Amino acid sequence: MDNERGLRFLIDYENVREAGLDGTEYLCNTDGLAIFYSQACEKISRRAMDLILKSGCLFQTYRLQKVSKNALDFYITSRTGELLGAGYSGKIIIVSRDKGYQAVRDYWEKNGRAGRVLLKASVREGIAASGESSARRKQIAAESEQVSIAGEYEKYQERKRIVSRMEELFRGTEYEDAVMKICELTEEKKNPKELYLGSLRKFGRTDGTKIYRYLKRAADI
Repeated sequence: MDNERGLRFLIDYENVREAGLDGTEYLCNTDGLAIFYSQACEKISRRAMDLILKSGCLFQTYRLQKVSKNALDFYITSRTGELLGAGYSGKIIIVSRDKGYQAVRDYWEKNGRAGRVLLKASVREGIAASGESSARRKQIAAESEQVSIAGEYEKYQERKRIVSRMEELFRGTEYEDAVMKICELTEEKKNPKELYLGSLRKFGRTDGTKIYRYLKRAADI
């Protein structure tokens, strides 16, 4: 497994705790995730563990055997060397806020492994910084996009107005319970032709035609 592609996450659990596991829902079966922990941090939430197991990733744990200063750091540093020495060809993300790991990254930068070891505070940040061309990285980037509070509130108010108008339009009809789906349709389709074809695809020819005729009567969708 060590020479396969995918991302390898080495979690300094004593340092980041569950905050470092943010983003585990994006893991897949080509990834690997190893939790390094000590007797000071032996617990994890059921939700976090379920997400890891559900992903199908290579999951490993390393419990500190003898308590001493920076011991987990040495475990993680050793595991990084093991992976790269075994021919692993992907990227290793050390998940920690401990800046001391920058020395590990710098060492490999100067020894033919530039960009192969990353230091991030969470799984999510690691995927975002990985440089991989994947749907999950694009989704994380989209979720992290900075948006205008005023602009988003304006969109929210507009959507409320549309929902209210659609509820009024279809009240007492056989499509009263489909108002939210109809609202989605009006948001997606911007001109009459798109609206008509979209209605047919979403609701079928018979119902789609009827719904389109209702919509056509609306003066301000």
